[in-house]
Amino acid sequence: MPIDPQIVAMLAAMPEWPGVRHVPLDILRQSVRDSSIAIPAAHDAVVAHTEDRTISGPGGSADEATLPIRIYTPLGEAPFPVVVYMHGGGFVVGDLDTQDMIARALCAWSGSIVISVDYRLAPEHKFPAGVDDSFAALQWAASNAATIGGDPARLGLAGDSAGANMACAAALIARDAGGPVVRAVVNIYGSCNYPGTATPSAAEFADGPILRADDVLWFWEQYLSDPSQQDDQRASPLRATSHAGLPPHFVGTAECDPTRDDAEVFAGKLVEAGVVTQLKRYPGMVHGFASWVGFLPGARAVLQDASAFLKTHLSD
Repeated sequence: MPIDPQIVAMLAAMPEWPGVRHVPLDILRQSVRDSSIAIPAAHDAVVAHTEDRTISGPGGSADEATLPIRIYTPLGEAPFPVVVYMHGGGFVVGDLDTQDMIARALCAWSGSIVISVDYRLAPEHKFPAGVDDSFAALQWAASNAATIGGDPARLGLAGDSAGANMACAAALIARDAGGPVVRAVVNIYGSCNYPGTATPSAAEFADGPILRADDVLWFWEQYLSDPSQQDDQRASPLRATSHAGLPPHFVGTAECDPTRDDAEVFAGKLVEAGVVTQLKRYPGMVHGFASWVGFLPGARAVLQDASAFLKTHLSD
């Protein structure tokens, strides 16, 4: 199926992009931030309020001592389920504002408190810093849910792209640590695997649009200190020795995305392990499409589907 016509028109209006490898990091981050915060949220993604906080990080050194989060509270009567959300950005870019529209939609449409995590970014903070931050936020949510109007017995994890990798990794860590108990995970186009060129989608969409195969490789080069870390399940959840005992997962993929097939293989691994899994591929969509929820029907569809999944699995 061809790329969605609305996306084709958007791409035609964009300036030519040389690929992330050829852009200075500070310019890349600012460019992503500027373009992201200009994207409108969905008009009906209405939340009761938001609050920015700083919580205790995973501990240790000074840069781990605190962790910024943003708490989105839905309309309605507490206590609400609580979903810890990690933004996308290739482990390298993004913050609490760049995927505000996604967090806002998940909060409004799932009826859950969403805690968006401003985890540490590579290359300044290599793997597993971001994953450690994600798990620390999950632990904080479990311990403090009641103080923010949440129910600690109804915890979920969610993320898009690199953030989805971290959400899935945090679910593995929680399983192996014996808690916190997670009842649902949302993975929106997170590959959950170190990039390769062997999959059909990696070959077909090596030149994009939006995300190129070389972009994916560059992001991982910034993230890992050594390529051998790719086999760590916290970096590549697909490569976990076992996926048994994980909570239900929603996996939403974009048809026109070099990382599509890895994400779908990950979903298959979950099914093989007996994990309740909903996999849906969105026709004509490209990597990053969920951010366009304010005007793109496909983006609205994936976030509504993810929200419905959270509602089902985080119900009383």
